[in-house]
Amino acid sequence: MKMYKVLFYFPKSVKVCLLSFLFTSVALWSNDKEKIINEVSTIIPKIEVPFGSHPTIRGDGGRAYGIYQIHQVMVSDYNRISGQNVSHADVFDPKVAEKVCKAVLKHYARHIESQGYTVTYKHLLFIWNGGGGAWRRVHNPINDPKQRNLMRYYERALPHLISVND
Repeated sequence: MKMYKVLFYFPKSVKVCLLSFLFTSVALWSNDKEKIINEVSTIIPKIEVPFGSHPTIRGDGGRAYGIYQIHQVMVSDYNRISGQNVSHADVFDPKVAEKVCKAVLKHYARHIESQGYTVTYKHLLFIWNGGGGAWRRVHNPINDPKQRNLMRYYERALPHLISVND
């Protein structure tokens, strides 16, 4: 029986705890940062926009562009990190958006490791949804609306993490 069928019988809070433990354990066991970054970059468009969305989709009041829903601040972060000069409109191209996503996540993953932590799916999903410093909330949650939003985002990603890891 597949794990996701077994999890169907548990309450949501138990599922989130079990799956969080599982994916943290997978990250610790494999310690394959590149694999985790690639998987997260594959999942992000699936949870950011409806299936089959046109690459020029806009969200968040028109401020988030493309299937990765990238804001200008993320493009600026990418340009700073990579030395490139990508425009916000360039991320409507899914290949450019994926490149931005992976580069930004890789940059912050190195930072997480430099702080003595092993990079997890949760770290990277928190960063994508909450900004470069949001990874700290994995270890030091704050009872506020941003934390609740980060957890909802992570919970939306969990079913996709299961399918990636089957």
